[in-house]
Amino acid sequence: MSRIDAEMTTMVLALAGNGGPPGAAVEQMVERLRRLEEEARLEGAGRETLRKLMSARRVLGDRMALGQLPAAFAPE
Repeated sequence: MSRIDAEMTTMVLALAGNGGPPGAAVEQMVERLRRLEEEARLEGAGRETLRKLMSARRVLGDRMALGQLPAAFAPE
C-alpha cells in the first residue's frame, strides 16, 4: 500500500491551490504527512514513498527536514 494515495494527493493539491496564508487544514495535513513520513522511516519504507511524503509537505510550504533519504546502494 502506498503511503500517499490518490485521495491524499488530491487533498494536498487542493490545499496548496488555495493561495492564501496557511490555515488550520494545511497545518493539520502537514502534521499528518510528518507523522506518516516518520512512520515510513521507522518501517524501512522505500525511497519513492519517502520522496512522495517529503514532496507533499513541501507543496504545502513545510520546509522542516525530518531526515535524509537513504542513498542508493548505501549499506543499511
